[in-house]
Amino acid sequence: MTSVTVTHRFAASAERVYDAWLDPSIARKFLYTTVTGEIVRCEIDARVGGRYVIVDRRNGEDVLHEGTYLELERPHRIVFTLRVPKYSPDEDRVAIDIRPLASGCELTLTTQTADEWAEDTRRGWAMILDVLDESLPGDVATCGAGLAQHAPVPRRMAVYLAELAETLELHREMLVLEDANAKLEDDVYRDLSASFRTIATQLKETADRMAAQNALPMGAHDETRWTDKHMKAFARFVHEQGALASVLRVAATRDEQMLASMQKKPE
Repeated sequence: MTSVTVTHRFAASAERVYDAWLDPSIARKFLYTTVTGEIVRCEIDARVGGRYVIVDRRNGEDVLHEGTYLELERPHRIVFTLRVPKYSPDEDRVAIDIRPLASGCELTLTTQTADEWAEDTRRGWAMILDVLDESLPGDVATCGAGLAQHAPVPRRMAVYLAELAETLELHREMLVLEDANAKLEDDVYRDLSASFRTIATQLKETADRMAAQNALPMGAHDETRWTDKHMKAFARFVHEQGALASVLRVAATRDEQMLASMQKKPE
């Protein structure tokens, strides 16, 4: 077994972050969700000894997540078990510790999992915390809190591009460089992977800087300077956010199907 720890800072208060894990209307938006799936069942019995059941429907197949609450201490600590029968008969123990800060809070999630699932587990929980962050605006509507709340998007893009670079680099290992076309392909993949890694590094650094702005003091604003130009720019930003989500949803569905076909064992 391996211990996995993920830490995330939120603009929202410790109480709101704590409550989100136990409120079905909020939990179904972030807990065990996938971009191509749909939460079709979310039941939470929020008491020590109580159980929860969350079902994510993925490509027509229901994936059950279930467990029991072992500790509930608002707003500081939640401990529960997690079992996903589709992937493993094992049961993990998940501990969430929430530390209130002058602005927002810091959440540390710790779980024990099988060695072979450690990296996937870390990535999965990091994604869940990013989605939760997007779901909970800060308690005080400041520009700094707004920046911090938007940090998960470039952070996720950085991870995505780093993994794309890794995939391209591994693809190069299969190329037979004595072939002229393979050599051309290798040159393109080498340059693209290097570019993606550079962009990923810059995006991560930018996301980290955004995430650190929770406590940025609110400066004086002259609201009379808000014009139609500002409104149209924000409208374009919102539109492109939705466009990005739409493209990624289609791309994720396509590549999930490709991955599934590659993972099928020969009869």
